[in-house]
Amino acid sequence: MPPGSKPLPPGEAVDQRKSMFTWNLAEAEGWQHGKIPAPAASLSAHGKRAWKTWMNAWWASFYSAEDLPGLQLLVMLYDKVMLEEIDVTKILPLLDRYGITPKGRQDLRWAQLPVKAEASTPTPEVQDEIAERRQTRRSNLA
Repeated sequence: MPPGSKPLPPGEAVDQRKSMFTWNLAEAEGWQHGKIPAPAASLSAHGKRAWKTWMNAWWASFYSAEDLPGLQLLVMLYDKVMLEEIDVTKILPLLDRYGITPKGRQDLRWAQLPVKAEASTPTPEVQDEIAERRQTRRSNLA
């Protein structure tokens, strides 16, 4: 055996890689610091909808009050993208940094708590036009 420290017996060795990439689980949903801040009045309907969606999403539980200025800037830029004033590639790094994209949530190691299945199967609610068409087609085939 080469000179140096001896290896620890099996089960006593510390694996330093385990603590390096731990996932943070969202234990709640939505903004966790009181009432959701109002979006800027200058936003279009696209920006206001994005703000409401982002602040009510499960990953918003990771945001702190210190993140608000960056989120406000991001929603303004998102609004400009939706109005086709700037290109989406200009804001993608910011979307990733704030965990809004799946890639960003993976980079930040944010995960949603697994949803427990309900004992009874509720009737499916139609939430959009495509789902309504799909349900109609399935009922016609049955």
